[in-house]
Amino acid sequence: MTIPAGSPASGKFWGHSITIWGALLTAVSTVVPVLGPAFGIDLTPALVREAGEQLIAVIQAIGGLLGTIMTILGRARANQALALKTA
Repeated sequence: MTIPAGSPASGKFWGHSITIWGALLTAVSTVVPVLGPAFGIDLTPALVREAGEQLIAVIQAIGGLLGTIMTILGRARANQALALKTA
């Protein structure tokens, strides 16, 4: 029996899983700082905090860029004016 693509039983790409991203974030924030020194990696709390701040700045910049692109593409693809719907 073949499961059609896109059906709930066919699953999803692992990169779209919030559970996977949560597990990776947990590993990076808790396991790596503890095990890092055993492998010669010294992750100080200040370094982790700075990396987090830089990551937030990058995410904000990407969000702004994507929002701008979506606005431009949406306006370019529009073929009719916006109108309010009456209930």
